[in-house]
Amino acid sequence: MRVRRPTALVTGATGLVGSHLTERLVEEGWRVRALVRPHSPSGWLGEVQGVQLVIGELGDRRALRRAAEGADVVFHCAARPPLGGRREQFYRDNVQGTVNVLDACLQGDVERLVHVSTVDVYGYRDHDGADERTPLRADGLYSWSKIEAERAVMRYHERYGLPAVIVRPCLIYGPRDRHLLPALLELAARGRAWLVRGGRALIDLVYVGDVVEALLLAAEAREAVGQAYNVTDGARRTVREVLGVFARALDRPLRCVRVPYPLAYGVARAVSALGDLLGYSVPSALRWEVIKAMGHHRHFSIEKIRRELGYEPRVALEAGLRRTLAWHDEHARTLQAVRQE
Repeated sequence: MRVRRPTALVTGATGLVGSHLTERLVEEGWRVRALVRPHSPSGWLGEVQGVQLVIGELGDRRALRRAAEGADVVFHCAARPPLGGRREQFYRDNVQGTVNVLDACLQGDVERLVHVSTVDVYGYRDHDGADERTPLRADGLYSWSKIEAERAVMRYHERYGLPAVIVRPCLIYGPRDRHLLPALLELAARGRAWLVRGGRALIDLVYVGDVVEALLLAAEAREAVGQAYNVTDGARRTVREVLGVFARALDRPLRCVRVPYPLAYGVARAVSALGDLLGYSVPSALRWEVIKAMGHHRHFSIEKIRRELGYEPRVALEAGLRRTLAWHDEHARTLQAVRQE
């Protein structure tokens, strides 16, 4: 007797998490649909057997409805990145876009929605072991929009019975990373890093493959419905320690320079405000959100997802960075060509 293959829709399939998730689903025998924006380079997606490309955006309700119809699970990975942008852009992409996905799930009779959120919903104040009971607090437009998106997900779960799960990863890295790795490589090229509060603040990271594992567990476990889960690699480390691991992985010294937090934060606030006003891109190292995050402890508990879903991080930072740097070296020429286009 032939066993029916489950069908998944992945939004944001060309991004870091979505691309790795799509590959994993195909490897495990899923039928996969990938929502791809009209002008977004699908790249490797066209080469993966078993992936059906659906051209459309989060604002295209018709495309979303077509993509979600008959899907067993929808993995909503698409979101506007954290840094830069106006309030209406964050609302359109992260809030209204999520509502459009939720409507498509209801209309398509989807069996499970797995929504990718972020630990940024807890805000950038000190967190040392914070769990999912921690109150949500907006710190800037990105975290505000992700909180509103989560509220929409839970509203659809409670009012309409949509089986939904929220997954909150911390800072994600891995092959195809277009945010954290470039910033680290820029630091390495300069040979020094400006550290607020001496880099003593705790910071959580997680390898993209471990995030994919958490998403699959959230899609399969019955007890996950209606719940939210933090996802990290489980380690407790400081910003300075992370930079040390990175420097050793590159076999290149990195000089750390201490900067008082009030000075760094004040300058970053001014520069970010000016950039937003004039509409130019501010380097991530000068964004106020980054300075505030780097100046506060950001260490979160993963006890709940371990206990309820059996999640266990598999990739330590040292191994994950080696894999990420090896991928970057292999694709450096292609990445340079893309940046110049």
